[in-house]
Amino acid sequence: MTKKSKSRDLDHLMEQNDTELSFLSAYGGLSNDEEDPSSIYSAVKRFLKAGGVKFEEKKQRIEFEFGYAQRVENGCKIYFKGRSLPLVNSDLMQTGFIDGKLPVRRGSCTVTIQSWDIEQRRFIERLVEHIKK
Repeated sequence: MTKKSKSRDLDHLMEQNDTELSFLSAYGGLSNDEEDPSSIYSAVKRFLKAGGVKFEEKKQRIEFEFGYAQRVENGCKIYFKGRSLPLVNSDLMQTGFIDGKLPVRRGSCTVTIQSWDIEQRRFIERLVEHIKK
């Protein structure tokens, strides 16, 4: 005797809701090209735009009031400046981050993002929220 499942198949639910949840693409991953600097740069750009950050774009670099994001050979370099940024050095050493620099007074930070995942989104979101207070 076959037991009927009361829950829907995950693939079916994802397919059904795909068009309804398209606005979430700014927060999603990069599918199979997580190491492609252009894709990471584009994801950062979409994420900042979705977060209401105003910026100007010039040749694979976006500049905003409190820093910039720039496509580099090995990822997307991010620079933020602000007062007492809510960071510690270990924040810049997580998986997907390289070349992190945080001065002692925490008035700025620089890091290159090499993947686009929850840690990177949380990092940028936390800094934008702190600076825009």
